[in-house]
Amino acid sequence: MKFTLDRDTPEPEGDKDKDVSEEANVREYLSFVVNNGSEPTDRFQQLENTLEQFQENARHLGIIVSDFTPNAQDSLNRKIHTLLTGLQGLDRLRHDFDDVRVPLELLDFLDQGKNPQLYNKECLERVLEKNKEANGKIELFKRFRALTLKELGEEMPEETAQYRYVRGENEESKSP
Repeated sequence: MKFTLDRDTPEPEGDKDKDVSEEANVREYLSFVVNNGSEPTDRFQQLENTLEQFQENARHLGIIVSDFTPNAQDSLNRKIHTLLTGLQGLDRLRHDFDDVRVPLELLDFLDQGKNPQLYNKECLERVLEKNKEANGKIELFKRFRALTLKELGEEMPEETAQYRYVRGENEESKSP
């Protein structure tokens, strides 16, 4: 990984990008140190880092454009090139996420300005509600089965006993 922290490197006059690029280099260096000198191995962390860097470069480009002077043309060209390189990097990363599926509901949630954690909470609440419903149905069918076996035992005791024997059930334990 390449880091440039030289303050002795001459910068062209009018380059308002100097402090911004030093800040980005320091962040990159700190990220490198935090990761114990290794590149981020988690693909999501790598994507997050790339997106953050792209966002920062886009912000820098906006600063350069808002204060544009003819002397800043070289800086503007470099920043545009950096932005394009970032887009190419994102394009290369997209194949690492072919197996990731994002629910469209989540994107709608984000478009509404809501916290994605609330989406998770709502999904869990829906799952819990369906789980309660399914457990209720299971309990209802168990009661129905027990009642049916009781009624069949009264009408056809031999066949019911044979059924319970085949199923390996104890006659006393299944009575309601």
